[in-house]
Amino acid sequence: MRKEVEQGRPDGKDTWPEERLRGFQFRKIKRVLGHAYQELPFYRRRFDAAHLHPDSVKSFHDLARVPTFTKKEVLDEMKKKGTFRTGMETFNSADQAVLCMTSGTLGTSFLYLPKRWRSLRGDSLARAYWWGGLRAGMHMLMAAPAWHSLAVQESRVIERLGATCVIPWGTFLPRFAENFLTTLVDTRPDFVSMFLPMLYALLAECRRRRMEARLAFDSVQYLLIVGAPMTPRSREQLKEELGVRDIFEGLGNPEGLTAMECSFHRGHHIFADCCYVEIVDPKTGALLPAGKRGNVVITSLIPYGTLYLRYDSEDLGEILPHACECGRTWPLMEVYDRRTNTVEVAGKEIVPYDVRLCLDDFPELIGVPFAVVRGEKSAPYLKLLIQRPATGDPYGLGARLRALLRQRLQIDAREEWTEELPERWKGVAVIEEKDWGTPRV
Repeated sequence: MRKEVEQGRPDGKDTWPEERLRGFQFRKIKRVLGHAYQELPFYRRRFDAAHLHPDSVKSFHDLARVPTFTKKEVLDEMKKKGTFRTGMETFNSADQAVLCMTSGTLGTSFLYLPKRWRSLRGDSLARAYWWGGLRAGMHMLMAAPAWHSLAVQESRVIERLGATCVIPWGTFLPRFAENFLTTLVDTRPDFVSMFLPMLYALLAECRRRRMEARLAFDSVQYLLIVGAPMTPRSREQLKEELGVRDIFEGLGNPEGLTAMECSFHRGHHIFADCCYVEIVDPKTGALLPAGKRGNVVITSLIPYGTLYLRYDSEDLGEILPHACECGRTWPLMEVYDRRTNTVEVAGKEIVPYDVRLCLDDFPELIGVPFAVVRGEKSAPYLKLLIQRPATGDPYGLGARLRALLRQRLQIDAREEWTEELPERWKGVAVIEEKDWGTPRV
């Protein structure tokens, strides 16, 4: 029995002294830089254009000389070549591999992921699920769609930890909530990996069926949530409503980022065995110190399949300046939103998560859908569209909310209450002002 319980227990890399950890990471960085220059034309051209050779990168500071790039440049390369093969991937027709998609507002790009990539990235991710409570013999419901790289990794996690899994019909979009809830009730999993918008859709489906959420989640011990940031108050409310032991939040993207909360919930530990993260000023490209928000730049440390080196994810985040009470030495970070979702108010950059933190100070507004209305220029005050809560006086709440926004964010605000967010705006955190007065259907 003890052998089963211990299956998949992580190694001690996450407690290595900082000097040992940085040496380990830099050796991996040197390896992927050399591989990219020798084998991947996309990077060879970029290195040569910058008059840079991998041998000249002798420190983490030198890494900043490697040019960053964005998803638009990947899509442009695909369009020019007429294929998913952009010169960023080590391709071998003899490899067992999968081709995954990365969706987004700009368009769809692809990741070529061979079996070796699955083993390394999946084994790294298994640490996150171990932290989140998944153990051998447990039954896990996984909601990532087959086209997503997370599904590739989770299939390896299940093998590594000795769990079993069930996969509901449909993808993670809320319209499949009915199928997901039926699967949850019928299969009674111990552990659920799910996107946050789908979790809220499941709660709405419970209300539609007049079923207590605690009854639907009766078998579930732990939830691992990805896809959108939770506030501390929303986590506590969800734990109470669902009756689970704990809820963990993961951060990641298909291009290389993996970060995960531990049980202290003080931030997301960057998985230093598979990625290196920098925060840069979006205007100058300069590296920013811990505690400063900027664009999240990712370097994958896995030299197999599609490789991303100094990829500007255009996410807004920061490296947190404090150490975690758990004793792990892997740095902590937060990602707040897409850079494109920033709104300038009275000269300050605001993201919807900043507003969500304030909304969740009021029990009646925890989890209530809202959107920020953005104009073409900096606005003198913040404009909010908020779904009317089930309880409480919205006008009294509005006055208290405006006072809190003024206190915490030093901005003025105006809100409009609606019975329900229009269908075309559901799940959209920012609405353009030009659409504000158009018919809402």
